[in-house]
Amino acid sequence: MTTVTNTAGPLAPPLSLEAYAHCFLTFRKHSTEWLAMLRWSQERLLPRLPVKSPFAVLSVGAGNGDFDRRFAPLLHSRLKNMEYVMVEPNAALCRRLRECLAGHAGEGVRFEVDPLTFEDFAIRRIFDLVHFTHCLYYIPDRQAAIDHALKAIGPKGLVLIFHQTPWGIDQVQQRFLKRVKGSDQEMFTSREIQAILERGGIPYHLEEVESHINVSECFRPGSAEGEALLSFFLESDVRHLDPALKQEVLAYLHNLTYSREDRRLLHHPVAIFSLPPHKDRE
Repeated sequence: MTTVTNTAGPLAPPLSLEAYAHCFLTFRKHSTEWLAMLRWSQERLLPRLPVKSPFAVLSVGAGNGDFDRRFAPLLHSRLKNMEYVMVEPNAALCRRLRECLAGHAGEGVRFEVDPLTFEDFAIRRIFDLVHFTHCLYYIPDRQAAIDHALKAIGPKGLVLIFHQTPWGIDQVQQRFLKRVKGSDQEMFTSREIQAILERGGIPYHLEEVESHINVSECFRPGSAEGEALLSFFLESDVRHLDPALKQEVLAYLHNLTYSREDRRLLHHPVAIFSLPPHKDRE
């Protein structure tokens, strides 16, 4: 992130799309979240999947495909003939995704990228696996999205939801997001997903998988990576944040973390929901 003059005020300005992407990549660098999700998929998901040909996968809100490019080969290690469909409403991300996938499908894998919102994605085939990977935050009607996904899977299919728990980043957001950003309306954790599923009478299995974030850089004055992490947590450019409030955020973050080998680690587990077919919603 480039250096700017601090113009502290009561609220920090929102992140641009470019800045958000940079902050997300910084978060990913310091987090074990994706490793935990992929390990769970290797150990817990793969043995459950029926070996059929072709095996059809739907990725909702694929973004630039960073997770899918790791998840698809893992699935392909068991499923030799696979159709992998990615839905992403951002046209620029779709173009980048197609460029990244060109020539990398591998034998027995067919990728398809659809530049649509999930609401506009017509179910024209039956899928064996539908996954929402940290994307339900951005879908306005989450209940409708889950219903739509359940209608897309076959009798032995599965819907997976990887999502943020109320621990870690959410604890920081609960305390400070409204004060820093001016709104906390976008906060949405696994607890809210549970409430949606239980209200709808939708069967599910929930596991919490351990992961953490190395936040040591946040406590190093002038660290660009530390500010990028804080900006990702608070969905705002904290370089412009009132210094007193910023120190309050750091003090709270320090209290949440624990020390290991000279690193400050924030407990940040991943919630993984598994939803089998639901006959009442067919």
